Amino acid sequence: MARKPTDAAAAAPRDGRIRSVADARSDLLARAALDMEGAASRRSDPLADAKAVPTLVGFVSLHAQELARRGLSAHYAAAALELSLEIESHLSALPAAALAARGRSLEVAELIADAAETAHAVREAVARVTRGPDGRRAAHSFGLGEPFNARQSAHVLRALQRILAAAQTHPAVAADAGLLPDDLETMTGLAKELEALPGAQAGGTDEASALLAAQGGLRVFFDLVAAKATLALAGDPDERARLLASVPRAEERRHRATPAGKATASG
Repeated sequence: MARKPTDAAAAAPRDGRIRSVADARSDLLARAALDMEGAASRRSDPLADAKAVPTLVGFVSLHAQELARRGLSAHYAAAALELSLEIESHLSALPAAALAARGRSLEVAELIADAAETAHAVREAVARVTRGPDGRRAAHSFGLGEPFNARQSAHVLRALQRILAAAQTHPAVAADAGLLPDDLETMTGLAKELEALPGAQAGGTDEASALLAAQGGLRVFFDLVAAKATLALAGDPDERARLLASVPRAEERRHRATPAGKATASG
């Protein structure tokens, strides 16, 4: 079974030295967690990212000595292969959650949809008014950068709870976003109704969150490879271009939410 991403991130080597595949994996996930704390959002297809890893690792192995000299040990490549397999596993488990959502009553489905639409609207408003390092941290407090699937009651409840808490700790951002006391009261009521639903409380396996963490670790690996290869192969532009061409590209976006109707694990 895959380890919990939070456990792996917490176990990141304190001295920064990578002595094993486990160390490399923990380092990648810890760096990815920092991206989430900054409400960073870079969209890409998780399956495409996973499928690209073996090819990229092959290029990395051809230049392993020079890349290792610049800090990219072979353990990172092995950790990336692990994460790619985990991504495929999490993707295969996601349809089960979707099937469970179809079995809900109309009343419950409408409650979750209303709550998701409300949470999405606030997240979108916050994304528009938060800028700079402090703004990105505030956006993270409001839940931006975290998984948000509009059909999963646990995700929607967490989103509402994050908004309600952040509105108290970041009143200036809440005011800029246009949040009114009536809005907060409405979200408080929605959160209480969601709390009563089976499965809405935290617990169990959250495949969407695990998928996001694993993909985030891969994106960090891609960035490390690209950065170090840019310098390591500066004297061989053709080979550098071939290696960089194998690095999957992501759509760079300032922290902003995905429309509620299209919210996915990468949101």
